[in-house]
Amino acid sequence: MSKMSKTAKDGFIPVKSADRVLDIFEELLKQPNGLSTNELGQRLQIAGSSLHALIQTMLHRKYVKINEERKVVLGNKFYEFVGVYANDPLIVQSKPIMKALSKRVNENIHLAILEGTDIVFIACEQTTHPIRYFVEPGQTQKAHLTAVGKMLLSQYSDKRIQEMYANYPFEKITDNTIDSMDKLLEKLEFSRTRGYSLDDGEAYSGSKCYAGPIYDQSHRMIASLSISIPFLRVENDRDEEMISLVKEACRQLSSRLADG
Repeated sequence: MSKMSKTAKDGFIPVKSADRVLDIFEELLKQPNGLSTNELGQRLQIAGSSLHALIQTMLHRKYVKINEERKVVLGNKFYEFVGVYANDPLIVQSKPIMKALSKRVNENIHLAILEGTDIVFIACEQTTHPIRYFVEPGQTQKAHLTAVGKMLLSQYSDKRIQEMYANYPFEKITDNTIDSMDKLLEKLEFSRTRGYSLDDGEAYSGSKCYAGPIYDQSHRMIASLSISIPFLRVENDRDEEMISLVKEACRQLSSRLADG
């Protein structure tokens, strides 16, 4: 079923061309290395002639460009908007803390916010290790698959979660993926009780993540920060150290935000 038909069921009828442009942006955000026009057309179910017209307009306005591999990637104009967002106090205040944490553990550090039942990565610090999971600001993921997502969802009551995930199609991505409401509620209770969250190969079978909560001045959870480590570098006897480090980084960032 297309995004259009799903949206129409909610009673909202979008402008078709605008909806398709936004679909293109969202698909390219998931694929930093770009997609061919054929790949875009297949993924978004847009006819070749219509897609060509949309891409030509976006090229002309510099919102996308064609790379050396003849793939469509996000363009300079798009990143101008990202640059404005990068001045958000949360991102500005997070940078030195994320850099310090990344230097300490030499692993990927991610900052994310919640958008419905998805999370959006808004800042990242990359490890120097050649083997890593590459995440760009703006990429999205299903919240229940991630440590940051479960941390953010844990601020809500079970009743609210049941409303948010009513008729949700839990899909088994890995052997450890949460695939039912009961399992989700169990994981969220763990996060509420412990003050941190884990992703033990739930989104990707080869990685482990540790996440903590970020609070604003009114002590409202607004974001989550995580350490992400490929299994080949995971040392289980360092779990407590990783949890302590991520919680301390979150405490520092929350303190900075509280001080304005």
